[in-house]
Amino acid sequence: MKRYYDDYDLEEAYKEQADKLQEWELERLVEEGRVPCLYRTTTIKSRNKENGKELLESQVYPSFPRREDMPKTKRRRETKPSQKNLNDRNSKRYLMRLACINFGKGDIWATFGWNDSCMPKDMEAARRDIKNFIARINRRRKKTGEGNIKYIYILAFDGKARPHFHMLMTGKGIDRDELESLWGKCDRPNTRRIAPDEKFMILGLASYVSNNPHGTKRWCASKNLDKPGKPTRSYTKFTRRKVNRMVKSHDELRREMEQAYKGYTFLDAEVRYSAQLALFYIYARMIRG
Repeated sequence: MKRYYDDYDLEEAYKEQADKLQEWELERLVEEGRVPCLYRTTTIKSRNKENGKELLESQVYPSFPRREDMPKTKRRRETKPSQKNLNDRNSKRYLMRLACINFGKGDIWATFGWNDSCMPKDMEAARRDIKNFIARINRRRKKTGEGNIKYIYILAFDGKARPHFHMLMTGKGIDRDELESLWGKCDRPNTRRIAPDEKFMILGLASYVSNNPHGTKRWCASKNLDKPGKPTRSYTKFTRRKVNRMVKSHDELRREMEQAYKGYTFLDAEVRYSAQLALFYIYARMIRG
């Protein structure tokens, strides 16, 4: 098979949202299509073992037969999620995958802070407090025969807001009053049980966590989290002709996605474009179970 080139950063190459275009502008872009390409599809599936629901993410983007036609971007297509930088869209999406796979009904969403009397002097001291808090929880669970908790947290420590952290964590076998007493560093901790949306699971909550306006822009997670499946890629799932129809009609996009991924229900999608190339990038989410 002839080699195609697509190792470029999609977010940098396709910055403009297609839904802001007038119909005639979109039609013109589709007709222009200035360089030859195939549309490559990357699919990632993330299944929650507890409730059986599976999130599917589909990215459809141009792949070029000539290297010189590939957009010149600062980064490659995918950055390592281990960077955990919330300024990076790939990292945000990875966080949301982990949240949907590992947490659900009855788990806990919490916000903890510090009173003036025990305010950490710097970020490292704050992280130490959180690490010790998690250790206390795990020691308490060990006494009752439970394993270590799963967690994802984001620390807000930027000098603009009072230090605090948001945390998604295991809820089974944990009493909220006891949990709040184990923290013990603020008068008004906020803990609640997660009630997932029937379709979107906890995507909304995970999105809120990842968009934390006063955070360090980095997230931390326990090592015992279940991981998403490995991406699969295809050059044939969506032809250029199909993509050109999909970007012009939300209904057509939904229909083609549900046709390509049998058994999954379409949730939402984002379409971006490059005015320079007159080409498109589609990111869609679907659910099964």
